[in-house]
Amino acid sequence: MDTPLATENRWLRARLETLIETARETEDKLNRLADLEFRLLQARDLSHLLRLLLQDLKRDFELDHVGLVLCDPTGDLQAALEDPLLDGRWPLRLIPDAAPLQGLHAPVLGPAGDGDPAVLRPEGEDLASRALLPLGRGDQPQGALLLGSNRPERYTPDQDTFLLRRLAAIVSVCLENALAHWRLREMGVTDPLTGVRNRRFFDQRLRDEIGRMDREGHALACLFIDIDHFKRVNDGHGHAAGDRVIAAVAQRLARHLRRFDLLARYGGEEFVILLPALDDSELRSIAERMRRTVAAAPVPVEGDDAIQVTVSIGGARLPPGGLQGQDPVARAHKLLGNADHALLRAKETGRNRVELAEEDLCPQGGHAR
Repeated sequence: MDTPLATENRWLRARLETLIETARETEDKLNRLADLEFRLLQARDLSHLLRLLLQDLKRDFELDHVGLVLCDPTGDLQAALEDPLLDGRWPLRLIPDAAPLQGLHAPVLGPAGDGDPAVLRPEGEDLASRALLPLGRGDQPQGALLLGSNRPERYTPDQDTFLLRRLAAIVSVCLENALAHWRLREMGVTDPLTGVRNRRFFDQRLRDEIGRMDREGHALACLFIDIDHFKRVNDGHGHAAGDRVIAAVAQRLARHLRRFDLLARYGGEEFVILLPALDDSELRSIAERMRRTVAAAPVPVEGDDAIQVTVSIGGARLPPGGLQGQDPVARAHKLLGNADHALLRAKETGRNRVELAEEDLCPQGGHAR
């Protein structure tokens, strides 16, 4: 028969083992959290950061749901999320301002309730417990992070929130940094007058599209577009009017683009467009619609003046597998050269017209003028 001392010793031993196991679990959780925080701080871009938050966090911490709501008053996040490098299936919502998050100033833990902001209630999921973490620094709300579990004991109102507040602070800083990095990159690849891509971005994208057409087996088309008699606009109306004409033409051309097409300002009054997966008839149809749209209405300039504008368009197309085996740079030059020569024909035969090249018309070379 055990003595009271032996019974107490067994209880103390069991209690010690429980404390040791809890300490080990806490240490493991801290190590995993520290590793996640380090990876968040090292994230290369917004795509990488979103994957860490919405996939890795959910997996590594055995959560049943992770959601993110971000304020996007300027539309920059929406533009960044339309980048082809970003997967559109993220559990992420964008809101124009922080009004739906009013009152969320500190982490809220416990069962999900009707009082939660509607934007933070996951559709089709009935969570037993959740943690709502406000994001932002100072008085500027940035959004909120939702961590959800099917276990009621996972998040309870009496839990300490220090680690969750630390995670929210790091996520806030990382989101700010990622968005600032995206904005800086955009400045380097965007034409400031028209808001479309610049030649530097186009040249890189063209090489990428050459590789993609080989992998996916589709064609790749290119259009060169030149504003007719543009020197007369500058000479007769001034350079400010010329800038307005260039910007207006860019807007009119962009109306006819698909999501994966690329419009860029190639230089001066000239634009270039990449259009994957089109046949010859589709290419001509799109080019004609663009030409008609530009000519449909004069461009308003200073005062009550308006300038009638037309464009000449030259197009070329690499069929699936076209010039395969040649260096990608040489194939890109061939495509541009063909489109350029077609543009010259359009200008020489009267302007305000579309000319398409045959794949073998132009000798290998680059932009001719």
